[in-house]
Amino acid sequence: MNPSATDRLLRTASVRMRLAAFGRRLHSTALILSALALVALLCARLLGVLPNDWFTPLTLCAIPVLAIAVAALVIRKPAPAHIARTLDERAGSKELFLTASLIAQAPGEYGGIVLSQAEARATQTDAARLFPLRWMPGARNAALAFATIIAGVLWLPKFDPFKVDEKRKEITKQEARLAETKKLTAIRKAELKEKGGALAEQVDQALAKLDKTLKEMNPQARELNAKKLNEEAQDFSELWKKVAAQTPRDALDKAAQQFGDTQQRQAMKDLLDKMKKGDAGALKQAMEKMRQQMDQVAKQPAGAEKNEQLEKLAKELGQMANQLREHLGDKALNEALARAAEQLGMAKKGGSSKDALDAANESLKLGEDELKQLAEMFKDAQNLEDALKNLAAAKQLNDLGKLDGKDAQDAGASSQQDYQKLYDEAMRRLADAGDGDGQGNGQNGRGKAGKNPGIGQGGTVGEDDATKSDFKKERDKAQLGAGKLLMEWKEEGVGDTGSKAGDYTEAVRAVKQGVSEAIRNERVPPGYHGAIQKYFDNLPEKKR
Repeated sequence: MNPSATDRLLRTASVRMRLAAFGRRLHSTALILSALALVALLCARLLGVLPNDWFTPLTLCAIPVLAIAVAALVIRKPAPAHIARTLDERAGSKELFLTASLIAQAPGEYGGIVLSQAEARATQTDAARLFPLRWMPGARNAALAFATIIAGVLWLPKFDPFKVDEKRKEITKQEARLAETKKLTAIRKAELKEKGGALAEQVDQALAKLDKTLKEMNPQARELNAKKLNEEAQDFSELWKKVAAQTPRDALDKAAQQFGDTQQRQAMKDLLDKMKKGDAGALKQAMEKMRQQMDQVAKQPAGAEKNEQLEKLAKELGQMANQLREHLGDKALNEALARAAEQLGMAKKGGSSKDALDAANESLKLGEDELKQLAEMFKDAQNLEDALKNLAAAKQLNDLGKLDGKDAQDAGASSQQDYQKLYDEAMRRLADAGDGDGQGNGQNGRGKAGKNPGIGQGGTVGEDDATKSDFKKERDKAQLGAGKLLMEWKEEGVGDTGSKAGDYTEAVRAVKQGVSEAIRNERVPPGYHGAIQKYFDNLPEKKR
């Protein structure tokens, strides 16, 4: 059934009334939001109390979108009686359309007459004329307001009289750095978990293989023994280099030189000595105690007391980090402790204090893991060094036909320390029996004039160890340059009498003085120290 002209007129009027109401709401809302945005922009640019980062193209586009959303939410559909009454007022029809819209709900003899009159009037009425949509003024005002905001964003200068924006930027930068340090800690933890025990496993396998090889030695098969020992020495030399490459260079030597007689330095030296033996328990315990203190401080409310405890923790952590960096020099451990100190400093500055303390706690946990791995490296390095020394002693015994694997089996030898005692005892028996090659074992320092007897029949030089002297231990720097000069010696023609001989003698002496330091700097496996030292000691100091 087709709607009547009256119904079509009322429906058109309803739509145009709703559009007009939406336009008015949109206009007022847009102006209000633009005014608020302008005030916020002034506060940000002139006072710095609000972040300037709020005013971006995306946030500016949010103003008209938000205005449309608010206008759409608050608009309501007008009631039929209100539409008819408004139509009567604007058309001057004296409540004709209102009566026609309500005639169906009220009894009367003149209903048909009213409806026919309303229908006739509706065909002559234009709803667009009675309900015009004048949108241009409102759109102009909203556009001007929006353009004012854009102009302020582009050209309004930035001021920060109360340093609020500067503090805000510092906190934002701190949060970004905190997230970065947390990520670095997580990456290093995953790396340690994945690769931490790979090298230690290789060392354990190599030591187990050496134990089996030494127990299989047959004194009647000297050539086969020598071949096996040389292969083992080669494998252990390569493995020792791998471990030495990951161990801090000269860490313990440096510590021994720099520590004095003070109680604090002696305590640290004792801790480092334990580290060399693979015991990081004391240092880990100190870090664990500091982590517990961090947990307690993190639970406290902000205030002067919390800041005081944070300052104390930062000082203790800084002292520990400096000592370990100075005397161990391990890069990964230094970085973990440096991150913990940095994160603790962030907690002191405020902002994300709890997050910074939690991050510092995680960095200290990583420091404990680094200490554990470092202690294992020192232990592996010591075991490899002992293995190379034992291999050197085993070669000497094999050359004399005195290397028997049954001796190791009967003694129940399992560790490198057990083999060292076994071979020391074998060397001592050979020395006492006078069965040797006339040469002391330079690797273990067993000359008859020294603390322990050596192999051979040399006489004993009379010395009194109780005699006091002004001897002072000092380490000379490696003279690597002299060795290079000696090896590249080239000369043509006739030189001054005696001058070249003197230069040659000085160069040879310089080489001999720097050999020990050069061996250490170049990380030469311990099994080769004696042979290298002997070669340079035998260099003649005069040209032949």
